Amino acid sequence: MKKESPFLQLLRFVDFRKLWGSQLLSQITINLINFVIILQIFETSHSTVAISLVWVFYAIPAIILGPFSGTIIDLYPKKKILTLTTFVEAIIVLGYLLAKTKVWPIYSIIFFYSLVNQLYVPAEAATLPGILPKKLLPTANSLFLFTIYGSFLASFGLAGPLIRLLGRDAPFLLGSLFLLTASYLVSRIPQKTKIKVKKIADIQVFFERVKEGYRFLRSEPLILFPILLLVLAQVVVGMIAVLTPSFATETLGIDLLDAGLILTAPAVLGAIIGAQAVIKLLTKKMRKKRLISFGTITAGSLLLILALLVPHFGQLRTASSMLVTFLLGGCFVFLIIPIQTLVQELTPVNFRGRVFGLLGFGVTVAMVLPVLLAATVADILGTNFVIFFLGVASLTLGWYILKESGEIYGNHRS
Repeated sequence: MKKESPFLQLLRFVDFRKLWGSQLLSQITINLINFVIILQIFETSHSTVAISLVWVFYAIPAIILGPFSGTIIDLYPKKKILTLTTFVEAIIVLGYLLAKTKVWPIYSIIFFYSLVNQLYVPAEAATLPGILPKKLLPTANSLFLFTIYGSFLASFGLAGPLIRLLGRDAPFLLGSLFLLTASYLVSRIPQKTKIKVKKIADIQVFFERVKEGYRFLRSEPLILFPILLLVLAQVVVGMIAVLTPSFATETLGIDLLDAGLILTAPAVLGAIIGAQAVIKLLTKKMRKKRLISFGTITAGSLLLILALLVPHFGQLRTASSMLVTFLLGGCFVFLIIPIQTLVQELTPVNFRGRVFGLLGFGVTVAMVLPVLLAATVADILGTNFVIFFLGVASLTLGWYILKESGEIYGNHRS
């Protein structure tokens, strides 16, 4: 009898389907909106720095709320947090219709959306291990990662035709509807264990729980090390996202409305194939350290090719860029899925909210200066110079992971 695939096993869990549906709709919404925002800002300013400010305003709430978001999540039922945050985000998204093409109002709406999202993202990650058996976590993480890539394809690839057909208000109206649906889905997830809602009457106790989360991470290098790697990976992705408009228009010479489909679709396909490969390798007990270092080193090599060789390919520039982004999509899942799985496996249930809250905080805060610096350097020295630097940094990090992480994990099967 043929063994049922892990993905089919995963989809048998009704609560997982609800959480996944919420994630899918939320990701499509944020990517649709990001595309329109980047398009409007780039058309107005033609500045990479102006685009990087999107990430700055997204990061400010992380600085304010990020250190405490995980503690709040551990104090309250995650189902209620997920339901409320997606509902509020649906209302905030409609605010973009009032801002239109005015840049500074757009930045302020980004701020409020991010403020709410500081609770949604870690609550989603902390909910996943509670509704699935441990053996299915790698498959679930790969599916969640595929959803992120798939939303890029659906959003960035179809945003251009959608805008041409229905206008620039359509993504915001559609996104608000999607978020309302996401709120309904997570509201239908039953609370498995009864959680006593704690009142934060004693501010000293609250901050003690925050510090407890930091102390836990400092004392657990098995968890701290992969979290730092996740932060670095997301910083690199953020920098590449900021550079994409100028790379598409200046290096490839393509219309920005078509850039999402040309540069994103190959990455999505690469991620799908890569996710399948990662699941098989993890099932065969391949060490996570080797998968992570392979993905990082290969990604660094591909970034060097993108910066040094692709601009000189003439009429083949677009085709070669599609090939490189296809391979980069595969490399990214070799890095992210093993790391995310490792963190979920090793983190105790009563610390998951704080750990994933600190992860989200670390990613957002760490991204601000590198993204601003990358945008500034790109405007002065060119986009390809920054991509070259990222390639060198990725190669260096990959070799470090391969050589040094064994000292951290010792005999642990990582």
